[in-house]
Amino acid sequence: MKKSITILSLLFCTSFLYAQFSFNDDFESYAVGDYIGETNATWTTWSGATGGNEDAQTTTDNASSGTQSIYFSSSSSTGGPQDVVLPFGEVFDEGDFEFSSMFFVDGGAYFNFQAETTIGNTWALDCNMNNDGSIVFSTGGGATTFISSTYPSGEWFKLDITINLTLNQWEVFINDNSIGSFTNTVNEVASLDIFPLNGHSFYVDDVMVSHQPFVPVGINAFLTDLTIPTYVQIPASVDIEGSIINYGAETITSMDIVWTDGTDSYTYNVNGVSIETLDSYDFTHPDQLSMTTLDTVNITVSIENVNGGNDVDTSNNSMDFSIISVEYVTQRIPLFEHFTSNTCGPCASFNPGFQTLLDANNVNDLTNAKVSAIKYQVNWPGSADQSFNSDVSTRTTYYNVGGVPSAHIDGASTASSQEEIDQHAAVPSFIKIEGTAVATEGVDLDVEITVTAYEDYPNTTIHIAIVEDEYTNTAGTNGESEFFQVLRKMLPDANGTAANLSNSNAVTVNESASFETGDVTANSFRLWEGLHNCRVIVFVQDENTKQVLHSELIEITGSFVNVPSWEDLDIQLMPNPVKENLSISLNPKSQNLHVTILSMTGQKVQETNYGVLDGEQLLSLDVSDFPTGFYTLKVQLDDKTSIHRFIKQ
Repeated sequence: MKKSITILSLLFCTSFLYAQFSFNDDFESYAVGDYIGETNATWTTWSGATGGNEDAQTTTDNASSGTQSIYFSSSSSTGGPQDVVLPFGEVFDEGDFEFSSMFFVDGGAYFNFQAETTIGNTWALDCNMNNDGSIVFSTGGGATTFISSTYPSGEWFKLDITINLTLNQWEVFINDNSIGSFTNTVNEVASLDIFPLNGHSFYVDDVMVSHQPFVPVGINAFLTDLTIPTYVQIPASVDIEGSIINYGAETITSMDIVWTDGTDSYTYNVNGVSIETLDSYDFTHPDQLSMTTLDTVNITVSIENVNGGNDVDTSNNSMDFSIISVEYVTQRIPLFEHFTSNTCGPCASFNPGFQTLLDANNVNDLTNAKVSAIKYQVNWPGSADQSFNSDVSTRTTYYNVGGVPSAHIDGASTASSQEEIDQHAAVPSFIKIEGTAVATEGVDLDVEITVTAYEDYPNTTIHIAIVEDEYTNTAGTNGESEFFQVLRKMLPDANGTAANLSNSNAVTVNESASFETGDVTANSFRLWEGLHNCRVIVFVQDENTKQVLHSELIEITGSFVNVPSWEDLDIQLMPNPVKENLSISLNPKSQNLHVTILSMTGQKVQETNYGVLDGEQLLSLDVSDFPTGFYTLKVQLDDKTSIHRFIKQ
């Protein structure tokens, strides 16, 4: 039986007094039914009023240790009224902090860390234990998710959070097994708040909180990070890079950085540096790791011979890392799919800030995009947005979107933050997307996409989206007039093309569409400005999880000027599609005939000047050696031009 709080005076170091904070409560010293805030002054409530409906009472209904615990539940739509707070007495922003507690959750649970002694200003961490057995650690009201995992519902389990506040290293354990670590955007803690949301039901027992201040001693080089890619594409010469922090009191002036693969070792002598306490040092080892075959190499990087002496803590001097060589890997471009409307008031408030975030990540840039984005303009809450069409409706249904604004990143709902973008971008992609998109006379668009998988994705869909970069529209009711990255058409439609992308499978998709420009109304696929104002976004979606596995941007090339097509020329192509010989039937009237064939990329692949012809003609063109795909054929009779397209099989 224990209920204790201690402040232990420790050693004087460089004339400062360091104190350790420790609190434990197993709720065994209370009488059954006691309000903990009223009985123990260390506990309080959100409002500060103890002994009432905000406070928690001890119970013998369930316990992890002993016979007593505290119970939380709520049937209120706004949560509560229970709202119990454990202040830590000050803001901890350095040193080692730990929170541990036993939980029994049979209907969901929630708690948070406050970052200031005045509660209600800043939330450092939210923990949501949901009814489906998922547990999510986040901050900013869910804006940034750090860890998503599962917990054992309907039984007692231990939840432990350890934090090195000095280095901003947070790690979460369930039953002593790590479920993830992260760097927090709010790196300080001041109190614990336990608050049941609507429908929650849970018990809490064996609460422990401790804090050990940071006290630098002697020589202590801390290898904090290795910035080495997990996956590399062969052949590869891999840089061994990382960061070291001086975690001791003595300035670091020299050291050896050593890496080994278990067979060979490579030493980098670092001299002439001056790394003060808590200063960092980034390094690139001069000896690279060479990988030429498919393999997994396990290396150990260590810091040795610091200042020619002994390190006081050798446990933080080394790190292990595994590097996997693969046939193909590329930088993932996270895809935002954003549902909005020009009749939605909250959209007008949200969209400018969201666009700023996208622009900061070079959204839809053909050469340097860190994110891609597709905006779906829906047909509610007011009358239909002029850019609404059936493809928008299909994607809205696919994600079961019931309110706007609503953003998804890589197929998952998101609050849209830089941290989330960085998290998604850090996940490598094993899918290669290549393709071309060629406009003909500003009206017709031919798209050829090849997707190759280097991992197994047997149930996927390839989506091709035509997105208009920007346009002005004042017909809405929410005050918005400038719109960006708006979907105009998906090819063949929003259902995409089903694909079996098992390992090394390559799937080629050929699609074409014709577009008209101007007079855009709902339920149409017309363009606001034209194909010159558009680009193509191709993305691959896993239908088992709805996760977007990768996205790529394709530039639209070709001709954007509408050349008149003369119907009276009466020209026919046969057969179409064609495998070997393409026949052209026409009836010139003593006219000079010039025939040109262009590839999808706009390159001239064949050109013939037939001179002056008169009367019915049936010309044969050998295309048997042409690669498969779309082609444009231009027939010029004197000053009249007729444009045609054909498919080479």
